[in-house]
Amino acid sequence: MKRKKYICLIILFTMLSYAILQLFGNRYSYSVTQQVSSDVNGINVNVYPGIKESIQQLQKAHPNWNFKLLYTNLNWSDVISNEYQGHGGSPKNLVSQSRDSSWICSICGNRAYDNGSWRCASEAAISYMMDPRNSLNDTNIFQFEELTGTNAQIDIVKTMTAGTFLQGHEQGIVNTANSYQINAYYIVARLIQEQGKSGSALVSGQSGYYNAFNIGASGSNSSQIIENGLAYARKKGWNTLEKSIDGGIGFVANEYIKKGQNTLYLQKFNVTTSGTYWHQYQQNLTAAQTEGETLKNTYSSVNAINSTHTFIIPLYTNMPSSAVPRPELISNNLPGSDLVRVNVTSSLKLRKSPEDNTLVAWLWKDEIVARLEKGTTKINGTYWDKVQKANGQVGYTARETFDYESPYKLYLVPINENVQTGNSSSQTVKGDANGDGKLTASDYVLVKNYIMGTTKFDTNAITRADTNADGKITASDYVLIKNKLMQ
Repeated sequence: MKRKKYICLIILFTMLSYAILQLFGNRYSYSVTQQVSSDVNGINVNVYPGIKESIQQLQKAHPNWNFKLLYTNLNWSDVISNEYQGHGGSPKNLVSQSRDSSWICSICGNRAYDNGSWRCASEAAISYMMDPRNSLNDTNIFQFEELTGTNAQIDIVKTMTAGTFLQGHEQGIVNTANSYQINAYYIVARLIQEQGKSGSALVSGQSGYYNAFNIGASGSNSSQIIENGLAYARKKGWNTLEKSIDGGIGFVANEYIKKGQNTLYLQKFNVTTSGTYWHQYQQNLTAAQTEGETLKNTYSSVNAINSTHTFIIPLYTNMPSSAVPRPELISNNLPGSDLVRVNVTSSLKLRKSPEDNTLVAWLWKDEIVARLEKGTTKINGTYWDKVQKANGQVGYTARETFDYESPYKLYLVPINENVQTGNSSSQTVKGDANGDGKLTASDYVLVKNYIMGTTKFDTNAITRADTNADGKITASDYVLIKNKLMQ
């Protein structure tokens, strides 16, 4: 009897051990060796395709920019698999419920998370946002900026805080950031990302406590999130906004930056050797990119873009041969709309209306948007078109340069003109999924839907849509069609 009891205990212990390993094993099983290098010319283009060329272009355009390469030695598919976790419980990555369905996880579907307005991010969305090649441009590069430094200028900080709940607290932010040797501009961008420009209930002071960094603010609804965030503030004694900011800066410095997560990207996606894939600052999939844009716009406003900046670019093994495409570039549920490319050097303002200069969002260089309405009368010196971004944001933007500007430039360039390949009209047009003899945005949408599994092709359509002639339809064909349309 004792022997049987002993054997049962061994079996039970073994089962429990296995369950614990399954639950927590991935969290601690990564003991890779990582290296940091500044040798951009030494990047192996066969192992890390598309990285070297993009960085060299940025270096040429911005001679004062410095680049470090973080060789993570992590396998790309493993990285994505580990980030695509937490379904039904606490997903590692969330997106706004307003996103196109291709950004939303098919496992969780419309299941609400956090305050109810968030959904689990799709694997395709995670892959797109994590691929560094999609951010090696003037617009998105600042999510890779190294966050250490003590040379913040108070005037720049005041530019960032103007009209926000942080106005009047600039010197305190700079002093505390300098004491921890971290970038004060990043701190402001993080606070605005967390609280919004006007601030939330966690910084209103109505309860007598403040939590500017949302530390400990978690829960399944807004009330619970606020309650837990304020409970943390009470525990820390943060009964003024200043104390909350100072304490939060110390928290971020000690718990993230000093542990190697010293870029916005690395705080969102922890691919360092310390707590790999865990210890991530927030679930918002696009947070690093959004905060990086705040930094970039601030630098632009004070002509500091070409100043000295240092960026840390993560590299992964076995990445796709080309950059991962967006889960979608535009919704195909917009009857009567046409696709246009944003033809600007950097960005174009999307406003509430032609007469209302309120910022809705920024349109970025080469971004594809849907034009819903085309202006027919000039207002304030130019034509205004109503457009929709891929994330659903709608507003008005200038179609072309204003009357007082020269030289003339068309800002919204149609991409749905016919783009044919071959020497005669009788030849098959590569990418012509619908078989109408020309390459248009309709073919682009059809191929996207085929890849997503929402559209079926017959044998002839597959042959036509197989743009790279490799016998199958993949994201590579999708990108080739896009590039042809954009010329």
